[in-house]
Amino acid sequence: MQRRDFLKLASIVGLSSSWSGMVWAKLGIPSRALPVPPLVVADAEQPVALTLQTGTSYWHAGLPTPTWGINGPFLGPALQLQRGQRTAIKVINQLPEATTIHWHGLEIPGDQDGGPHQMIAPGASWTAQLTLDQPAATCWFHPHPHQVTGRHVAMGLAGLLLLEDDESRRLALPKQWGVDDIPLILQDRRLQADGQIDYQLDVMSAAVGWFGDVMLTNGAVYPQHRAPKGWLRLRLLNGANARSMKLACSDGQPLQVIASDGGFLAAPVAVPELELLPGERFEVLVSTHSGKPFDLLLLPVGQMGMTLAPFDKPLPVLQIQPSEQTGVTDLPASLVTLPALVTPLPAVTQTLHLSMDPELDRLGMQALMDK
Repeated sequence: MQRRDFLKLASIVGLSSSWSGMVWAKLGIPSRALPVPPLVVADAEQPVALTLQTGTSYWHAGLPTPTWGINGPFLGPALQLQRGQRTAIKVINQLPEATTIHWHGLEIPGDQDGGPHQMIAPGASWTAQLTLDQPAATCWFHPHPHQVTGRHVAMGLAGLLLLEDDESRRLALPKQWGVDDIPLILQDRRLQADGQIDYQLDVMSAAVGWFGDVMLTNGAVYPQHRAPKGWLRLRLLNGANARSMKLACSDGQPLQVIASDGGFLAAPVAVPELELLPGERFEVLVSTHSGKPFDLLLLPVGQMGMTLAPFDKPLPVLQIQPSEQTGVTDLPASLVTLPALVTPLPAVTQTLHLSMDPELDRLGMQALMDK
């Protein structure tokens, strides 16, 4: 972030908490505590049950919005898995449509992957048998049915997978779930005037993606979280259908990146802002040492279809309020030992010419809109 950009950001969001509170009040949306999904620790003795079900959420002036969820009305729990431990996960479909649950980021055989080839009919169930042999990482699960994945995700089916191993357990990081170790599932939704999710694909959304006009953090609009003074661990997931995201802190502090999709970094890396593409995960630490509240902001991204209000200016997605308690105060100098890089193969030059037939593009968009 350039100095002039930071000054511009500071001038816009210097009163971000009060400004954003007025925005949500105008929409009829009261502020609320950050919803934290329950942490389900898997063991080898009995299967973990995930029930896909219908529900109701409230985002737009108190109007009910029909949603789908996993063990609840919207989104699902966080599953904690152990490296090397055999775990069974039973998925029970109580939805009116067939769907699947795919384990995004896990290195598992195709017959346990939950892709479009493993549909679960309404009223049926499917059990995945997982034995994981990969480093600790924050992954996630979501539906993956052929042709309707986007709509099923938009309805609310998603949850986190937290893979732990010996190294991750030894790290001196914040580990109090829902206190100083919090998940943030960031998603946008487009709502109709009556509060219903609007998943109609017009020409623009079929071409560049389905974007919403409301931003959700764990299924809530601009929630608040009280955290101990020290370091706060954020497990970030861009769970949006198409929106790219760029995050920063309203007080100008850097984000200390400690992990990405594949697992922990060798040491924390400080960045002024962090970009997340759909499906991408990062773990970061933010400082609450000062005791002063601040916002996690979504910064404008100049991608086609993503510049409409309220995304045309820094948008607060979470208010962090430090408490009087003290948590983890030291930033680790190192994290894990990464394997040595494989010696690269000799360079090969290849030239590709890519193009798309305009008629094929038109027919494809029409097919999407007809669904």
